[in-house]
Amino acid sequence: MSDRKEDLERQINLTFAFLSATSYSRKFLTQAWIRDNVGDYKGLSDIAFRRKLQRDFAYLRRVGVPIEQFTIESGIAEGQQAYRLSEDSYELPSVEFTAEEAAVLGMAGEMGQNQELGAFARSGWTKLAAGGAHRDLTTSTAITNAGDLGSLSAKTLDAIIKARHTGRSISFHYQGSRTAPPTTRRMDPWGLVPERDRIYLVGFDRDRNAPRTFRSTRISDITLEAKAQNPMPDGLNLQDMVRAQLRKKSVLIDATLHITPGRAVELRAAGVKTPERDTWFLEDVDRDWLVRTAASHAPEAVVVHPQDVIDDVIALLRAVQKEVV
Repeated sequence: MSDRKEDLERQINLTFAFLSATSYSRKFLTQAWIRDNVGDYKGLSDIAFRRKLQRDFAYLRRVGVPIEQFTIESGIAEGQQAYRLSEDSYELPSVEFTAEEAAVLGMAGEMGQNQELGAFARSGWTKLAAGGAHRDLTTSTAITNAGDLGSLSAKTLDAIIKARHTGRSISFHYQGSRTAPPTTRRMDPWGLVPERDRIYLVGFDRDRNAPRTFRSTRISDITLEAKAQNPMPDGLNLQDMVRAQLRKKSVLIDATLHITPGRAVELRAAGVKTPERDTWFLEDVDRDWLVRTAASHAPEAVVVHPQDVIDDVIALLRAVQKEVV
């Protein structure tokens, strides 16, 4: 075991020597250079060195390290054997993600923080979850465990993903409000969309005969049904669809806040920082959510615009103060 460990360490060092050759202003490495600069070759006889080096080269080629051998044709080392790494064959292509893939990776990373969903997130569900959700994480808000991911069950998520992947419709119980009894809904699912720390199920509502969105944490008792009859239309942006339906259900506003650095993560995630110190701009946020959230983070978060929101935050804080007293 110790000999194999030493062999592996030497072969790794040899590979790094080739990868770093350009930093030595070298286009190739000679046997003499390798013998003097790569550990575990020194102290060997000429025959033992060459045998070990050839064995290492053979092993590296088998595992995919493309080392080329050639004879130097000019210069002071003319006639010597030399080696170089075929970088074009060894370098991996650049890794790029589509907006859908980036969304899934972002969700998976956040889910890994959740106790129940941690193992589930690492199980490979992310390969299936995008389902058309268009989301570029470089320009949109982050997802945090303060939202739906902290309470979304693995069972619910697994059922939705299986239905989407297999092209089947689903039925489920939906709790539209805390006081109303749950209703049974039928849907051809199109995808899961993260928006403002919430996760929405988007698809074609077969009872309403129209596209609809449902907040995932209000869904329970999902049952897979027959094959879906209403596929997602080509070119449909599910993120835009969710935002459009949310606008119909709530009052969306723009606001400016001063936020203490490192505080009020939920508010900072929903906005963008302005050039002005500790100032954040929030666009198209739910007015009621902003009032409640800003009040809960006071005085670390202070609304500076619009005035009617400032007034409502102050009124809410005073009401809470009276209750405490």
